[in-house]
Amino acid sequence: MRSQTNISVFASMLIFVMTAFMPESVSSQAVKVSVPAGSFHSVLPEVKGEPILVDSFYMDEIAVTNEQYLEFVKANPEWRRSEIPPIFTNAGYLREWRSDLDPGYENLGEDRPVTRVSWYAANEYCSAQGGRLPTLNEWEYSAQLMNFNSEAEMNKFSAGLINWYSGIDVNNLQEVGSTQIETIHGVKDQFGLVMEWVEDFKPIIADELSLDCGTVGRMNTLGSVYSYAASIRYITRMSFNPKITTGMVGFRCAYDEPAPSSQTQNGESL
Repeated sequence: MRSQTNISVFASMLIFVMTAFMPESVSSQAVKVSVPAGSFHSVLPEVKGEPILVDSFYMDEIAVTNEQYLEFVKANPEWRRSEIPPIFTNAGYLREWRSDLDPGYENLGEDRPVTRVSWYAANEYCSAQGGRLPTLNEWEYSAQLMNFNSEAEMNKFSAGLINWYSGIDVNNLQEVGSTQIETIHGVKDQFGLVMEWVEDFKPIIADELSLDCGTVGRMNTLGSVYSYAASIRYITRMSFNPKITTGMVGFRCAYDEPAPSSQTQNGESL
């Protein structure tokens, strides 16, 4: 009896030690970043030089991963690949997953952003987390909150961004949090990983624009390399429809307030 007790104690200690020193998956972290209120200039033609005001909000530090989305479809079977109604997506939905409940990490890699998810599905995921997709203005405002030491440094970054938009490697997506591109408030990978869904990805003015390279040039009202890169981003997003599923588009969630159990940055927690 004593030997069985000793074995049980040893096993418990071994499990504790293994758990304590096991590396934590990036995907298990639910960090919400506090983005304070502010303003920015949009590249959209209807803006006549006046900055757009944005209220404070919270946004996910990183894009939603395959691991996180797997937990969502486990809890919500109606959003699994074999069950989702065609009105909410097209045939490419989660196409690269092995099956409904198996992303196939040996092929996709761990802690990669989930892609090939329609706007409808992304919106429902965020709702299930107590949040929503960020608005177009929230996403763009956050993305511009970066520090550059000089205009030359900003132009170099923007030129690289233009090249990235022209050839996103959907077959070799990197881990979330790995781009080393981070805003001053700690939001990561808004550039350099995947493009992302926003709530109003197709503003009303999109119906009046020809979505081509000429329009990109005409949208460059701010006269900088950065705004040219932003124009490419706007035009690409406006070409989408809510059912589209593409390997270059993922998403993250925004929140008016973070859930009480979530972690927050910038010294705020509920």
